[in-house]
Amino acid sequence: MKKLLLYAVAAGFLVWIGWSQVVSYEQMGERRFQALSRPAKEVLIGVCWPFSVNQDGMADGLQLALDEINTKRLAGGYAVRLVMRDDRLSAQKSERIAMAFADTPAMSAVIGYYDDAPAVKASAIFETSRLLHLITGANNTAMTSHGFQYVVRTIHSSEKIAQSLSRMTMDRGYRRIAVLWEEDAFGEDLAYQYRVGLDNLNAELVYQWSYNRARADYRLPVNELKGINADLIFFAGLEPWAGDFLRVARGVGLKTPIIGAFSNTPEMHRRAGSALEGAMYFDLYNPNSASPENQSFVQKFRARYGKDPDTWAAQGYDALHILAKAVQFTGSRNPADLAYAIRYMDAWEGANGRYKFNGAGELEDKPVYLNVFKGGMPVMIQESNPISKSVF
Repeated sequence: MKKLLLYAVAAGFLVWIGWSQVVSYEQMGERRFQALSRPAKEVLIGVCWPFSVNQDGMADGLQLALDEINTKRLAGGYAVRLVMRDDRLSAQKSERIAMAFADTPAMSAVIGYYDDAPAVKASAIFETSRLLHLITGANNTAMTSHGFQYVVRTIHSSEKIAQSLSRMTMDRGYRRIAVLWEEDAFGEDLAYQYRVGLDNLNAELVYQWSYNRARADYRLPVNELKGINADLIFFAGLEPWAGDFLRVARGVGLKTPIIGAFSNTPEMHRRAGSALEGAMYFDLYNPNSASPENQSFVQKFRARYGKDPDTWAAQGYDALHILAKAVQFTGSRNPADLAYAIRYMDAWEGANGRYKFNGAGELEDKPVYLNVFKGGMPVMIQESNPISKSVF
């Protein structure tokens, strides 16, 4: 039942915006195909990301890839141009950006969307306006499950993350689990998938609690959890709200180990403060991977920016290279050509490992990494084994 509800999210959004608007988006798609059939010298790609809030490596990774692609002419006879927009983790800004991209006939693809709920809405807009959406951040399981032709996800789904994370949870000896989640497309889906994974492994769920991002108040759950015999707290919510939870939990003396779904961002450090020490979180990129592709990327990134790349630098870098490969292979700017080329391309090794997609645009399984903060810095403590049984 839960999955059926998730599958209806994007379709429900189209109903909500109204039939006249759907027709308008379809007209945008027609104009796009006409515009992109004409001779041109560049491929226009939109980017939507919370650059100012996250302060992560996405922009740097994209710029590094952009310069390589255009210098080495890796997109065939085309130059690539990016239109970068900051949604500031605002659902309203995200939607306005999606509508503006949809109404840009010369645009072939969009990279990004970090927050799941805006990503779901954006994908519905892009599908109707025939704009390829290369998802680099949002994990909601249902996004590639409703037959859309113009969506490809280059990052793990919540289902795959949860399957790996539940196994790692049990591997580390945690049997009695408390689960807290944000009431949105990311938190609800991840918490649900994690609970399914725990059920399959016969773990015991000892506490559940959810919160609304606009009214997050953690005083009740942290005090209740002091009286709960839990081995682990799993917090399925984004930074910076995860930072607030850690600070409040440790402030009342709650010592239970915590695994979060947050990223290692400056805002997370600021909001959590010293409570970040000892907290665990899962990540989807290993900057210390010995693969030649990653080592080359890390060296170039360090030389240019004077720091190590993070997950989002690798995601942006790889996503733009994947798009360039599709443009070079097809010789086309048409979003449908690019979507098919990416979905059915041979496995490709990038900075963040192996990329191989199924016919729905979903990424095949890759490792998940568990980190812990020690001395204010993340240290990897476990890597998952990819799921051997295909979920497709």
